[in-house]
Amino acid sequence: MKFFKRQCDLNFLPASWERDPELFVIDQLLDHRVDIILLAASCFPFAHDETTARIGRDGMTLEQVVRGVIYKQHKRLTYRELSEHTEDSKKGRYFMKMGNRTYFSHQALQENIARITSEVSKEIFVAVTGYGLALGVDDGDKVRQDATVILTNVHHPTNASLLWDGIRVSCRLLKQAKAKFGFIRMCNYRKGAKKLFFKITNTKGKEKRRPLFKKMLQIERRCMRQVVSAIEALSCAHFEDTTQEQARIDTLHRLEALLPKMEQVTDVAHRREILDESVPVQDKLFSFFEDHTDCIVKKAGEAHFGHKVHLASGKSNLLFDCVVKRGNPADSTYFVPTLDHIAQRFGITPRDLTTDGGYASLDNLRQAQARGVRNIVFSKTKGALRNCTTSKKMETMLKKWRSGMEAVISNFKRGLNADVCTWEGWNGFKRFVLWNAITFNLRVIARSIVSQLASA
Repeated sequence: MKFFKRQCDLNFLPASWERDPELFVIDQLLDHRVDIILLAASCFPFAHDETTARIGRDGMTLEQVVRGVIYKQHKRLTYRELSEHTEDSKKGRYFMKMGNRTYFSHQALQENIARITSEVSKEIFVAVTGYGLALGVDDGDKVRQDATVILTNVHHPTNASLLWDGIRVSCRLLKQAKAKFGFIRMCNYRKGAKKLFFKITNTKGKEKRRPLFKKMLQIERRCMRQVVSAIEALSCAHFEDTTQEQARIDTLHRLEALLPKMEQVTDVAHRREILDESVPVQDKLFSFFEDHTDCIVKKAGEAHFGHKVHLASGKSNLLFDCVVKRGNPADSTYFVPTLDHIAQRFGITPRDLTTDGGYASLDNLRQAQARGVRNIVFSKTKGALRNCTTSKKMETMLKKWRSGMEAVISNFKRGLNADVCTWEGWNGFKRFVLWNAITFNLRVIARSIVSQLASA
C-alpha cells in the first residue's frame, strides 16, 4: 500500500523544466498565440472552432497534433518514441496537453500529423517568424542566405541496385496478387537476380560486368512482361465482394505505378552499361520508393541524393525564408525571390544582405539595389561585379558574418536530425523541412527569452 501511495504521489508531481527551459518557453508561446495552432484547423474538418475539438471519437485534439509534431522535432524522436512520450513522459504529456489516461499509438500520431499539408505548414512557419519579429528577437536589418542539401531516405543508387529493386518489388507484388486472386500467373526470379546483383557488385571492370548486366536486363524484361500480363488480367476482372474489389484496384494501381519506373531503369541501364552512352541526369530514376529524389552534385564532385533547401536567416539566427525546390537550380535564382518573400510576408527590406559566391550576379546586385538594400556583399565576385557597401570595413564585417550561416545550417540539420528526411513522398519531404524550420525558429525565440530572463 505504501508503494502504491508513493507511485500515486509521483504521478501528480509537476513536470520539471530545469533541464529543458526552452521547451517550457515554447509551451508558453503556443499558449499565448493559439491562432498559430488554429492555422492547421483547415486540415481537420471537425476542429474548425476550437483547439480542443476532437478529431474522431476519442481522437486527438488539434492542439495535441500541432504540439505533438513540434515536440517530436524538438526532441528528435521517431513516431514510436513519440508514442512512448505521450504515455510516460511528464514533460511530454504536459507540453502535448495529454489528459488523464490519454495516450496515442504511433500510427495515430503519424496519421494525424501527415494531414497537415505543406501549404498550411508554410503558413505556420510565416506566423511563427512574424511572432519572433513582433517580440523583438530580430529586426530583419541583416540577412544572410545559403543553400544546403537534405537527403531522402534511400540507398546509394547504382544501375545494378535499381534493376534488383525493380525485380524484387515486382515479384513481391505479383506473389501477393497471386495469393489474393489466384488467376495471376508469375515466375519468381528473385533468387537468380540476387546472385547476379552480388556478382555485378563484386566484379571490377566494365567489360567483365557487361555480360552480367545483359543477363540482369533479360530478367528485368521478363518481370516487366509478367507485370503487363497481371495488369491486363486485373483490368478485366471484377468482384462482387467490396473488399476483394478494393484489393484488386489497389494492386492494379501499384503495378501500373511500378511499370514505368521499371521501364525507365531498364532503359538507363541498357544505355549506360551496354551501349556506353552518357545518360543525362533528367532521364535517370534514383529510387523506386522515393521517386522524387534529385541528384545534387557539389563542387567537390560528390553526389548527394535528396533536394536542395535554401535558408535565409537574420542576426539572431531566426529563419526568414525556407524554400524547397525540385531539380538542381542555381543558387543565384533564389536571391531575388527571398527578398520578395521577406518584403511580402513581414514588410521588411534588409539594410545589409550577404551571401556566398554562388548567388553572385550583376543582375542580382541591381535587383537588390532597386529594392532598397544598402550593403550587398558576395563572398566571391567575378568579372565586372563588385560588392556594394558603405565602407571597406562594412564589407569585411559582412563577409565574416556570412560564414556564421554554416553554423546555422549545421544546427538546423544536426540539432534537429534534419539531415535525412524520413517522411514519405515529395509532400512529406516539404512538410518535414518546414516543421523543422518551425521548430528551429521556436527554439531561437525561446533561447532569446531565456537569455534575457537570465541576464535580468
